[in-house]
Amino acid sequence: MLDTKADLLERIRLGEDSFLELKEVRTAGTRITAPDRHDLADELAAFANTRGGVCVLGVDDKTRHILGIPLQHLDDVETFVRNIVTDNIKPPLPVIIEKLTLPTAAGAELPVLKVDIPRS
Repeated sequence: MLDTKADLLERIRLGEDSFLELKEVRTAGTRITAPDRHDLADELAAFANTRGGVCVLGVDDKTRHILGIPLQHLDDVETFVRNIVTDNIKPPLPVIIEKLTLPTAAGAELPVLKVDIPRS
């Protein structure tokens, strides 16, 4: 799903829809404060219950700007998502999580997580 960076960037530019969800990631110390665990679980389950979809963490859903995820928190955010799809969703979702970088408007490459949610 959205296998190339060019495809993904084009979809981000167009904004969220029934196939794409964008989420900003915020942290406080080692704790992930956004997105909300239960809201993310609901959105991922909704994708699985329809035709599947993609959630990109590290992108502002309103401005569509690439905000990235601090590199030191990238593994923590991946674990956060994996815990959500196994602990908060029944039956657990078999998602594919990909770490990649996307360019900001200024040209910097920032890390994000792309979560592919198959139809269940």
